Amino acid sequence: MLFEDTVTHDQRRQMIAEAAYLRAERRGFAGGDPVRDWCEAEAEVEARLRQMEYARYAARLEEVLDRAGKKVASVRRKAASLSVEARAGWQKDVEKLAALRDALKPKLAELREQGERAGQKLREQAERIRGEIAELLRVLDAKSKH
Repeated sequence: MLFEDTVTHDQRRQMIAEAAYLRAERRGFAGGDPVRDWCEAEAEVEARLRQMEYARYAARLEEVLDRAGKKVASVRRKAASLSVEARAGWQKDVEKLAALRDALKPKLAELREQGERAGQKLREQAERIRGEIAELLRVLDAKSKH
């Protein structure tokens, strides 16, 4: 999983049990193999949970992009009112933040397109950029308080 599990072991087991029961019910409880029902239900539940996890991850990246965009605009406005010397320090951080934001956008689009098929490398790249953006946002927030 990308983040800490949001479904407990017991909840997951209950979801699998219900899905296995529904499989048996659909065939009128005739024939079939309970172990096969369980295994197929388990695969179905795991796929649904992974899909939900990727959707949450993409939403988290979307929030970071939104916050970064707002911060870029805010800091640009603030920097415009500063002296030339003071503006130079802010400008460097703003440009870096804008570049990181622009680098994350295509990664997010690729993650959304590939869904759970997205490779580990792509997820790591997106997470690295997200971390850099988060750190730079903290730096800019601290600077703006001075």
